[in-house]
Parts: sequence; C-alpha cells; structure tokens
Amino acid sequence: MIASGGAFGFAAALATFGLAPSFPVLVTASFALGMASTAMVDAAEVALVDVAGDEVSAQISRSSLAGAVGDLLGPALLVTVAASGASWRVAFLAGAMITASYGCWLAASPLPPPPDRRDGERTGDGVRIVLRDRRVRYLGALAMLLGPLDEDFLAFLIAYLERGRNLSPALATTAATASVVGMLVGFASTSRAGYRESRSTLRDHAAATAVAAVVAAAVPSVPVVATAVFVFGFAVARSWIALKTRIVATHPGRVGAVHAVVSTIEFGGFVLPLLAGALADAFGVRAGFAFSAAIAVVMFLVVLAGGRQASSERAI
Repeated sequence: MIASGGAFGFAAALATFGLAPSFPVLVTASFALGMASTAMVDAAEVALVDVAGDEVSAQISRSSLAGAVGDLLGPALLVTVAASGASWRVAFLAGAMITASYGCWLAASPLPPPPDRRDGERTGDGVRIVLRDRRVRYLGALAMLLGPLDEDFLAFLIAYLERGRNLSPALATTAATASVVGMLVGFASTSRAGYRESRSTLRDHAAATAVAAVVAAAVPSVPVVATAVFVFGFAVARSWIALKTRIVATHPGRVGAVHAVVSTIEFGGFVLPLLAGALADAFGVRAGFAFSAAIAVVMFLVVLAGGRQASSERAI
C-alpha cells in the first residue's frame, strides 16, 4: 500500500509539473515529488527483500539496474519531446501516466504482508531499538556520504570539465556519461543468480571509488578522466549493493525500521553538495569538484574504520 501510494503521489507530482501555472506550484510539486519517491522506492525495496529469499543481493542489483536504465530513459524522453517541437510539459505528463500505471501494477501485485509484530511490541518500539544500534547509525553515515557521489558528483564533474578544462558541453557530458555506463556494468555484475557479497566487498569498492574520484580531479587528460569516471560509476554501484545488503541483513524482522533510520541519517548529506557549491563560488569550480572527490576519500576512511572496529569486537 505504501509503495503504490508513493507511486500515485509521484505521478500526481509529475502531472502537477506538467500543468503548473506558477513557480509556487512547481515548488509544492517538487516537495511532493521527493516525499512520494521516498515512499515508493523504500517501501518497494522492503517488499523486494521479503520476496527475495536467499537472493537478496542479486534482486537488489536487478532493481538498481532497472533504475539505472531509467536514468537513461528519462533524459531520452526529454530529448525526444524537444526534438519533436512539443512543450517540455509533455514529458512530465507522459512520466505521470507511466508512473500511475506502475502504481496500479503495484496495487494489484500479491505482495507479502508485513512480518508479525513481536509480543508486546508497539509501533515505535522497533524504530527505537534500531536507532540504538550502532551498526545502523554507521550504515546511515555511509549512506549519507555515498549519496552525493551520484548525480551531485557528476554535476560538478561536468562543470569542472567545461570551465576548468575548457571542454565543450557535449564532450564534458559524454565524459560524465562514462559513470552511468560504469554503474550499469556494476549493477549487471551483481545481478546474476547466486551472487553473494563478501565481507571485503564494501571496503574494496569504497577504495576504488576514492582513487577514481581523486584521479578524475587531479589528472588533466580527458581519456584518463573518462576511464576514471567509468571506474567510479562501477565502484559506486557495487558500494551501493554492498551497503544495501548490509542494511537489510542488520535486523531481518525490522527491515522497514532500518530503512527509515538509515534514510533519515542519509538525508543529512544534502548539505555536502551545498558546501561544494559554496566552495565553487568562493574559490572556483575546481575547488567544488575537489571537495566532491574528498567525500569519496572520507567515505573510504569511514569504511576502513568501521571494518577495524568490527574486527576488534569479533576478537573480543
């Protein structure tokens, strides 16, 4: 119900974008879009975990792969609409119809009911138990750092290549697209049946993310940047799968509560792109992009510290 309701809310927000007569209405639609997308995506992921069984990592990867394909189809729809001479509003109205159809499909799907509540446990008890778990707060911190290493990182990359490396908008965007291709390859590599995450997967791919981000920010060669960005996208995709697998495994009977806590902590990461933008305004776009790359380095250090802490606790 939450997932389908989120889909219908998402569709309504898109339709409002397509029909909005003023800027305040667009702002309201944007707020509704963010709220509905969280309900749709998070609830759908929780339901996916319930039906995945032992194939959690592979199923999450397939879902993420489909989402990455959608990231490509969205701009393609806008390009098609613009090429046809139609208004940009047509793209939003078309998206609204597609998302509403998805909501109808979700509502009609035989999704499993939520797990039985433990004896004497009230609605908020699960959230409080999860919130006290240091592991969940740690995963939330990682999600907060990993979130800006997606669209926000690519936005600063494109600006950096255009203004710092004097590339044309088309060439800068093409170089950044290598990250999307890398993500597709990353999600596809974990979508096979029987795939299992190893204990070192998150650490290894966090390291690759950090190295690729630093190379993209420091090396002037465009082919090297494009290669680094491809590796970056691949490593970010694999890091997301490793992180989400740990999120759903932390409290098997309280996956929804864990998602809620992690998402709330993750939301704090919205200030990081703002800081990068402030640095870009004060010291140039190179400084803003370097800050974005530094987020990847910090994330690796946090992963490394968390792994050492877990090893110490196991030794005790």
